[in-house]
Amino acid sequence: MKYTLNIGLNGTSYSKVVEELNNARNYYFDNYHIVEKLGSYNNIPEPTAVITFDSFANITSMVPLIKKFCNNLDQICIAIKLDDNKNTFGILIYNPNFKGNKSTFDSDYFIE
Repeated sequence: MKYTLNIGLNGTSYSKVVEELNNARNYYFDNYHIVEKLGSYNNIPEPTAVITFDSFANITSMVPLIKKFCNNLDQICIAIKLDDNKNTFGILIYNPNFKGNKSTFDSDYFIE
């Protein structure tokens, strides 16, 4: 399965994202590709790390990792898209500590 993540960089550094990815290697995926692009959050431009990797882990197994990323990278949520060659879908995975209103995944805002 191919996963794509969008992680906003206004609250964290690119190097911190790379550190978290390297810590997850060999458990969830072997290699990853990361590039910085310009996205937006609440209509405010935000540099965004766009990460892609292949994994045999299903989305249920991936959710705890993404929640950990949210917490360690001070993210409200992380957008994730999954493509298993049959279906493609996206979700927002929220930081477990977030208590505000939650949005749903919108492909118009997702960066690939």
